[in-house]
Amino acid sequence: MLAKIREKTQGIIATLILAFVAIPFVLWGIGSYFDGGSMAPVAKVDGVEISQDNYRRRLEELQSANPRAAVNDLMKQVAIQGLVEETLLTSQAQKGGYRIGDAELAALIHADPQFQRDGKFQPALYEAILNAQGLRPAQFEAQVRRQIVVTQAQSALSQSAFVTDAEINATLRLLLQERRVSYALIGGGAFSAKSNISAKDIDDYYQANRESFRSPEAARFAYVSLKATDVAASIEPTDAQLREAYQAEAARYVTSAKRRISHILISLPGQPREEDVQAAKKRAEELLKQIRSGADFAALAKKESSDTESAKQGGDLGDIAPGLLPAELEAAAAALKQGEVSDPIRTSFGFHLVKLSGLTPERGKSFETVKQELRDLVRKRKGEERFYEQVERFRNLVYENPQGLDAVAKALDLDVAQSDWITRAGGPGIAAQARVVAAAFEPDVLSGERNSDAIDVDAQTMVAVHVVDHRPSEVRPLADVRADIEKMLMDRQAREDAHAAAKQWVEEIQQGKSIAALARGPGITLRAAQTLTRERPGDTHPAIVNAVFAAARPKTQPVAGQVDLGKQGFAVYVLESVKDGDPAVAGAEANARVRQQLLRRHGADYYASYREGLRNTSDIKINAEQL
Repeated sequence: MLAKIREKTQGIIATLILAFVAIPFVLWGIGSYFDGGSMAPVAKVDGVEISQDNYRRRLEELQSANPRAAVNDLMKQVAIQGLVEETLLTSQAQKGGYRIGDAELAALIHADPQFQRDGKFQPALYEAILNAQGLRPAQFEAQVRRQIVVTQAQSALSQSAFVTDAEINATLRLLLQERRVSYALIGGGAFSAKSNISAKDIDDYYQANRESFRSPEAARFAYVSLKATDVAASIEPTDAQLREAYQAEAARYVTSAKRRISHILISLPGQPREEDVQAAKKRAEELLKQIRSGADFAALAKKESSDTESAKQGGDLGDIAPGLLPAELEAAAAALKQGEVSDPIRTSFGFHLVKLSGLTPERGKSFETVKQELRDLVRKRKGEERFYEQVERFRNLVYENPQGLDAVAKALDLDVAQSDWITRAGGPGIAAQARVVAAAFEPDVLSGERNSDAIDVDAQTMVAVHVVDHRPSEVRPLADVRADIEKMLMDRQAREDAHAAAKQWVEEIQQGKSIAALARGPGITLRAAQTLTRERPGDTHPAIVNAVFAAARPKTQPVAGQVDLGKQGFAVYVLESVKDGDPAVAGAEANARVRQQLLRRHGADYYASYREGLRNTSDIKINAEQL
């Protein structure tokens, strides 16, 4: 299609058309044409517009969360309703005074690992990732700010919930309630042998349901993918680049020196008087004199040091890395040679005598030792930079060469791969990405007339596809589906028979017959009477447990009922008795757990009511034709 347009944009007619198109630009200016604000909003909430860009971005987020899902009406409604609610909540939260400061916002963004390299925030990487997602920093930061403000309001409402002891006791009585029940399982297999499906039954079903046997539309496509990891793998860093990285990352490859330190502390009171200070200093000097006269440091530490824990070890504090001791002690230790003892050092604790008893010098890894690690690091960084540089070129090449992907692959040194046959539901490999599948089934792409647009699969992967084969949908012949229809009809008849038997059993039990007398024969399993609680259902099917605990209490006779177990058939249960739990025996842990559950539930209810109230009192207009 695009190629045809280019072919026609030549000659006198093309000149006249271009002159005609230029008139609006002369009269009103080209800026008005490209003004994104002129696009009709998808919705207005109390006068606040929700733009097409925000709506499209929300759809993309929903697709990213479920890559195999294609855009449909439900997804569109989820997207627009979510934006409407977010707009309402943000506006109301701001009116309520909820805010986040610039410093706090910056700290949150800087702490996001996707914007970091080696644990440090990288502004260039931040902008590159946002650019690949079609976002400006201001847009992203406004989005994060809105989310945090709404979360603050939600937290405040949820935390206002309270629970009474009466609610806790009522809940515990239900949670600890015991119900004695017996039941029988009636599988479809109990009746399958009785099913008799004729050729006419099969033919009638096929004719009445021909569309259900339609094979789905399918396509095969060629594709190219631009990946940051592949770009990185193609880079061979120079020795100069590796040495530059080695210098820049020197701190990563150095193990700091460690000093093994012992000390003797002569402590001071919290608010020492001058005479206290002088006495402590004098005592420290006396001990130092003894040490320098040959006294054993460890023995004196055990006897004299006020630091009772280290005194037990002869004053030993172990290997001390930089930053762990008060600055005065670290400075003194750094000036000592191994075996030396410092002069008395004053800290907020008192006077110390410090001995350097061992030294592990600083150790650095050589360039050659970490060369491969540096190569991987430089490749990754250079690869990301080159990838983000190539993204725009990839988009342009895909658009400018609509008839295939060979030119794109050649220009960017990429491989052209080919998918298996896939349907609109997707398939293996690249076809597991909903965006890729949706692009392949766009009418112009499906017909093979043009490439798809460049597709952002994720922040570091771009893909474009070109359909090479298409298989339309068609109804499969009866011969191909006869066996499937026969099995389906037999299973359905067996299930109907099992359902009828379950209904009849319930009636007979209510008339006084025992379940044990009924539950006999192949395909039927009887489970004898057992006691169930909501928290300890054993191996009983959840659907049976739910039905048993929803049943009325037995009065003069047991209560019977049936449960649909889907493909497993049906169950018939007999509820014999009900005994409420006793909150007094639940224990403190159970009480605390129930209290928290009720608080969360009430908090969620409060917040849901708040949201509903906002909707009911707000002016919301959705432009359905813009979705």
